[in-house]
Amino acid sequence: MLIPLFWLVCGQVHGRGKTDAGEPYPTQNREWVLSVTALDVSSLPHSQQLLGEVMTRNLVEALKKVDHRIRPSEEYLYYTHYAWSKSQAAAAKTLVAKREERDKLLFGGDPPWKYRKTLKTLEKDIEKLEEALGKAEAEVPLIAERPVFKFTDDTLKGTFPLPPKPGGEYRFCVNQKADAFLAGTIGAFHGRLYISLKLYTRYTGSFQYEDSSIFSSENMVQAVDELANRLVAVVSEAPPASLLVHTKPEEAILLVDGSFAGRGAVGPREYPPGSIDIESFADNYKPLSMSLDLTEGELAELYINLQPLSKRSLTITVPGEAKVYQGALYRGETPLPVEIPRTALEHFQIETTEGAAASVIIQGREQTETSQAPLTLKPKPIHSAEEQRVEKSRRRLYGAYGRFWIALPVAFVINGIATAHINAYNRTGNPDLYDGALTRYYIAIGTSIAAGVALAETFYRIFRYIRTGGEGATVLVKQE
Repeated sequence: MLIPLFWLVCGQVHGRGKTDAGEPYPTQNREWVLSVTALDVSSLPHSQQLLGEVMTRNLVEALKKVDHRIRPSEEYLYYTHYAWSKSQAAAAKTLVAKREERDKLLFGGDPPWKYRKTLKTLEKDIEKLEEALGKAEAEVPLIAERPVFKFTDDTLKGTFPLPPKPGGEYRFCVNQKADAFLAGTIGAFHGRLYISLKLYTRYTGSFQYEDSSIFSSENMVQAVDELANRLVAVVSEAPPASLLVHTKPEEAILLVDGSFAGRGAVGPREYPPGSIDIESFADNYKPLSMSLDLTEGELAELYINLQPLSKRSLTITVPGEAKVYQGALYRGETPLPVEIPRTALEHFQIETTEGAAASVIIQGREQTETSQAPLTLKPKPIHSAEEQRVEKSRRRLYGAYGRFWIALPVAFVINGIATAHINAYNRTGNPDLYDGALTRYYIAIGTSIAAGVALAETFYRIFRYIRTGGEGATVLVKQE
């Protein structure tokens, strides 16, 4: 039965959905419906069971990018045979009912003239139904090759039913009016999370697809995205699209759908068909953000040339020689020509060999008379009365902090030794151990007091340093 059916289906498909009269051939099964069930989170702690609801909704959102499904040949044959058998059964059932009506006419007790008239009408109806049955047996229904992808009403409402018990999967699909359902579990695995997904399809009568991932809570979004991308490819059955990207400058970073894809030349990499978001950026260049539609089975090659930012040129000079830092990056010695993007704010720190320092924030959008106009920074002495007080308070804080971390381990060690001697005396009652245990006991108390004093001094010095620094904090930057 399967081989003749295959050739019949091929003949119907070859006709591209046209009858001999040139009219469109009616198609069936225009939709492919998926039911998403609740993830099993029974093995998770109660405080983490909400993850099941969150991840289920994320998977549903990811699957919404699928707009149709490409039926594989096995699925097409299954639904063709199903629709063919259903149409024949319906025609045969109608014919049997009409024949039973004709047989019962003999026992109806009607007058001969009425009996003959009714019989003649029934014979004509039976003849038409026999022709309809023959037509249903001869014509194979045409099934939609690209049915529209849809969710069940419960899934769209955010109500996820419990998955069926083993053996009840097919009946579950029938009750949900779905062609497939998605189920899975989430559990703990050595401090991480473990998720497994499986997809049951009616045409196979089994779980067609299974996938799993182990991830930490910090990487949950990335793990769900990877699972969702693979699931989208399985549900759509569309061949993946490939993307090859060339970026200039070569150090430019490329993000695809918010995930890091690489630098410079990236790919080719496979992505599900549909729209993707692409972002690229690099230092001193204008960032780029765009959307790209990928077609199934297509290799898309993209060239990105980032535009450099407009820059302001200036020269940093001070009397004598000094080192220049841009933020925390060493740039060179004065006089130093630098370029600043006009959309940026840059912080420069200048330090001389004599111990003087100065800092300035330069706005790139400021205009100067000439691009080489010197920017002179007069350094601020670091030996003012305010800075001396701050420096003195800082040194005292560091000293107190160091003494505390010396006294603390010493106190722990001495207390451990004293406790060992005291326990030895208590267990043995040897009077020779009494004097040694007592001495170490007093030493342990002394070291504990010393550690406490060091801790108190540390807190005091922290308070003094914060207060002194707040009182003496000034900004004295001059720009000529």
